[in-house]
Amino acid sequence: MTRVFVWNCQLPQLPSAWRDRFHDFGTYVSGALFTLGWWFFIDGLVLSRTQTSPVSMGFEDWIPGLLCTLGMIITNSIDLSLLRDDGFNYGSSSLAGKAKLTLFIGIALLAGGVAGSITILAIKYIVPEVEPGVLYIGFTNVIQTCSILFASVILWFVHNSDHDNQYNFVLN
Repeated sequence: MTRVFVWNCQLPQLPSAWRDRFHDFGTYVSGALFTLGWWFFIDGLVLSRTQTSPVSMGFEDWIPGLLCTLGMIITNSIDLSLLRDDGFNYGSSSLAGKAKLTLFIGIALLAGGVAGSITILAIKYIVPEVEPGVLYIGFTNVIQTCSILFASVILWFVHNSDHDNQYNFVLN
């Protein structure tokens, strides 16, 4: 099978003392982004319950954050070494094909959560032209899903780094 596109991405060289702490630091940053996202959402939820506004948060506002959280769990359960197998054939029971499908589902859940939160912001808050205090409630959902997406990306790169500071992205 020929490779269509190969992109070698060099990460910046880190001093050896920092390289040992890179895994821990990335995990902490990812956890902080995840917590910050859910904190913003809960802040918007509490604010919507305490204010009298024409728009209230319902179950549809919870769905994008739950989708992103599920996508983060699925995406970060895949190891990079499972994706490097080139032996994917149609109808085979290869582990690499299943891992690629699972990673695709996780990324689709993350992207669907972000797109859903932007759609809810547009339909419930921007189109009816609500006041700025209520518009903040809609933005908390977008902040939540985007921070979960970035937390997932950071966590996946940190946990799948081989400490050689290079990633090879190959599209077949």
